[in-house]
Amino acid sequence: MVITSLEGYALRALVYIALKENKKASVSEIAEKNGISFSYILRICSTLREKGILESNKGRKGGYTLKRDPSTISLLEVVKAVGKDSIEIKCDFGKNKAANCYNIDCMLMPEWKKIKIKFNNLMSDIKLSNFIQGGLNASPANKGC
Repeated sequence: MVITSLEGYALRALVYIALKENKKASVSEIAEKNGISFSYILRICSTLREKGILESNKGRKGGYTLKRDPSTISLLEVVKAVGKDSIEIKCDFGKNKAANCYNIDCMLMPEWKKIKIKFNNLMSDIKLSNFIQGGLNASPANKGC
């Protein structure tokens, strides 16, 4: 499994909002403080709003806030909201078309599927609050990635 930059930035934005004293941040603030382009973080925040993780507040004092308590937002939910799937199983073996795949009777797929289920369960158990706690305990010099 690889956490893409999209998923990583989504987590950074959520942790940033949660750590703010007023629990609210504008897209421009999130972008500036995290070194992420405005248009990229705007797209991420819009997606997180559509998926029910963030809510937007319009107006002069507007911004994004978490829609739910961080202890109820799982890593799996965030990854699936902005990414594709938690772990992608591909049978193309590096796109080597000469490699045979047994399709229906693939000997590898049952075990890969078990791994995916266990991995999804693990990611479901990790909550946004875990990342926030880590952010609170980090030294000021090490708050970035």
